[in-house]
Amino acid sequence: MKVVLSGGGGLGNQLFQYAALRYYAKRYSADMRIAADPDWNAQCNGYPRPCLLSHFLVSAPLAERSMSDRILMSDRAWLKAAARPWKRAHMVQVFTEQVEQRYCFLQDLPLEPGVRTLYLRGYFQTSEMVEAVADELRVDLTLKEPAKGKNLELLRQIRRSRNPVSLHMRRGDSTLPWEGKVVLPMEYYAHAISTMRERFVDPDFFVFSDDMSFAKESLPREARMVFVEHNDDFASHEDLRLMSACHHHIIANSTFSWWGAWLNSRAEKVVIAPRHWFLLGNNYQTLFPRGWILDEVAAETFA
Repeated sequence: MKVVLSGGGGLGNQLFQYAALRYYAKRYSADMRIAADPDWNAQCNGYPRPCLLSHFLVSAPLAERSMSDRILMSDRAWLKAAARPWKRAHMVQVFTEQVEQRYCFLQDLPLEPGVRTLYLRGYFQTSEMVEAVADELRVDLTLKEPAKGKNLELLRQIRRSRNPVSLHMRRGDSTLPWEGKVVLPMEYYAHAISTMRERFVDPDFFVFSDDMSFAKESLPREARMVFVEHNDDFASHEDLRLMSACHHHIIANSTFSWWGAWLNSRAEKVVIAPRHWFLLGNNYQTLFPRGWILDEVAAETFA
């Protein structure tokens, strides 16, 4: 049996999808493959979302989606109908995560009898699945190349800091009306920064954002900030390396900074996350690892 990942979205989504691939391949003793969009076609809401898994020591072979991949995974009714006989003949199944299944750990999938190739489509955002293959992921999600240039300078600065804290402020597509305007309020960051300063002596806050001008203008001036702004969308893996090198984390409602915090393997780390990931009432307990601090401030002033 072979499990094929139809990857997409930003790097945080890609890592959750890879965790699902890792988990189900292990669960069913299957081989793995990743089918990715080419960089020119990898966009979401006008923002570049290139597949960056090739920068990591992932165990699965990765290649651009073939024509058969695209046909088999198409949502167009006429293509789905045309592909149905081919799927039956070659024992191919496409599992698509449904909205009500998001943030749920599906230990087993409803496999069809005799399936030989299983395509995965979805986000699979649950800490339980990640923890089920944590040992494998911490090996696979090691970057192939060492840090260089400005990234190496910042990595050394983080290592010299007594208490380095990563802070991620996501705006970008989170501010768009059709995405629900789910950008976190500044009260969340002010409260999280205050908490870190109470807990740790002289912390340095390493700030990551897709709207650095706003971050510079809006974050509390009394805290010592280092603004990490030299990596673009095609070097997000470098920002992830820098995030995970910090000792503690203030994450956004973003899978990107979720992974920045998770990849930090320090047992004593403190991670502050917004309890309500999107709108008030969206309380996805299975998304967060045990021990993370889920801040309620965002629930009081959520946009």
